[in-house]
Amino acid sequence: MDTPKIGRSKAARNRKEPRKRILSVTIKRMYDDSPDTSWLGEYGNSAKTEYAIDRKHSLDCGSVSPEAKRVSETLKHAQETIGDLHNDVLAQYNGTLANEKLDTERDALDDAYDLVGQLAEDIIECDCGERGDAGRNEFRYFNGPVENYEGESPEDIRKYVRQDYERMESLNNGNWCFIGIRADAEIGIPNQYVNCDGKSDSLTIQRITSGGLWGIESDSERTYIEEEEQNQLDDLRIQLAALGFSKEAITRAFADVQHEAE
Repeated sequence: MDTPKIGRSKAARNRKEPRKRILSVTIKRMYDDSPDTSWLGEYGNSAKTEYAIDRKHSLDCGSVSPEAKRVSETLKHAQETIGDLHNDVLAQYNGTLANEKLDTERDALDDAYDLVGQLAEDIIECDCGERGDAGRNEFRYFNGPVENYEGESPEDIRKYVRQDYERMESLNNGNWCFIGIRADAEIGIPNQYVNCDGKSDSLTIQRITSGGLWGIESDSERTYIEEEEQNQLDDLRIQLAALGFSKEAITRAFADVQHEAE
């Protein structure tokens, strides 16, 4: 009786084992629909600091202008000085009957006191007709990240907060957005089933991705965005190598990197 041979058949011995393959490599720029914008500041119904921006008025409106406020305070100090002079004139009466010169000085100081006081009020009144950026049902105030500018002068803090506000408004107006960058690779894994010719009939497609980076400003310098794209591709190379792909296979796949924007 013949003893059966142990081992694979000739067809099985000649069969080439199917191999996994890198089908494509793509670098993606994706819209970030939930970015963290707290570093630019926050909107609210109340002013948290003296540097908050009142969106009910235009940025150069007298009612919110720091320069107008300083001029108003200077005028109020002048008004106090006029009041002191007025009191000095009254003291000169010293209980005697008023004379024409003192009456004239007193009346002139009264007029000056009232005029300067009115000017101090007028300069900080709204002159924009409340035509600020705040729309209906929108927050009235913008509270900038004042803590980021600790140690700066009040003038510089106001300048920086205003820049943050204008940047945030530009974002809300759609002039720029936040994006994420990620590198993807589609790989094909042969199915376990093989047909009678010893060939796999189909591949299971899997996607391998880099870690990705989000919160990138879309109008950043092109060199910065390209540098981050390269970082993501380098990360993807490491992951593919960890999956057992050879350096040669990875190099071939990365020779034709596609770009995609969502």
